[in-house]
Amino acid sequence: MPHPTDSDIPPTDGLFPIRHVCAETGINPVTLRAWERRYGLIQPLRTPKGHRLYSADDIARIRRILSLLDEGVAVSQVGRVLQHDLHGPGPNGHDSLGAPGTSRPDERAPAVQGGLAPHVLDPLSEALLEATRELSTVELERAHARLVMRHGWEGVHEKAFLETYTALRDQARHDPAVEARLAVFASWALSSLTEQLRSALLLCEGPPSPCVVLGAGHRRIGGMLVLLASARQGLRLLPLQDVITAPAMQALTGHLHSPALVVHTPARSVHDHEIERLRRLLSEDGVPAYLSGSGAAELAGLDTPRQLVTLPADPLQAADTLSRQLLDPRAH
Repeated sequence: MPHPTDSDIPPTDGLFPIRHVCAETGINPVTLRAWERRYGLIQPLRTPKGHRLYSADDIARIRRILSLLDEGVAVSQVGRVLQHDLHGPGPNGHDSLGAPGTSRPDERAPAVQGGLAPHVLDPLSEALLEATRELSTVELERAHARLVMRHGWEGVHEKAFLETYTALRDQARHDPAVEARLAVFASWALSSLTEQLRSALLLCEGPPSPCVVLGAGHRRIGGMLVLLASARQGLRLLPLQDVITAPAMQALTGHLHSPALVVHTPARSVHDHEIERLRRLLSEDGVPAYLSGSGAAELAGLDTPRQLVTLPADPLQAADTLSRQLLDPRAH
């Protein structure tokens, strides 16, 4: 029996595509995806082709979130309010988790100590990081497949790849054994991210914007994460591995009706001639250029008639900012 897609499932089944939800609630689809991806406020189901499907409870939750925002609650605090809605005091003044005014001992918030809390890897990242010890792309693929089977393909998102990569990269500076693990992980991750990107782009709409991703080996992972995370939010980017001339880029963006050019360049990762070609490209007039990666700050100081916008250093935050700027008219 064929699997249904979002267009195959009628409203009587209680599942609705994102267009229906946006029409019902008035929310912008970019904002709704950001709530899901950045804050975990909504967790829709997915069809086998990756289309989001929302239940009636999801729609009610979206309306509740909108009302909280209208009341002045920060989006970063909405999750805590929703948890209180679910587990807060009952009608008789009793806490829904236990005795009046108490909570279960194993669910109490830990005492806050002075200083910064240590960073703890996401369990999905831990699983991928552990799989790199085998120095095998086959073992990494198996570990990834097990995680997808347990959490769904959307559950094993770009954050797990980024955290695994960052942990390996930082340790590899001082440990040759970890450097080998990083090389194997990068080989597998770039192949996996490329495959995911190919599928994600099929679901995007609107004119594509060229995205030049420079760097070699593991230094390309950040750029691939910007591409994939943007595509997950519906933004079509056209991956380019080569820096082309300004006239060629003008011809490309004009033909595609591209609203922008995106450039991702890690620091100290590209040859001098590539940097020089990139400088010449950005120095010519054209569509606005969005700069990401650790090498963005160096390019942002160019004297050019082209508008240059520096994105956050974190690839996932860069993708969020980029998608909001190019997909949501209210962001301008």
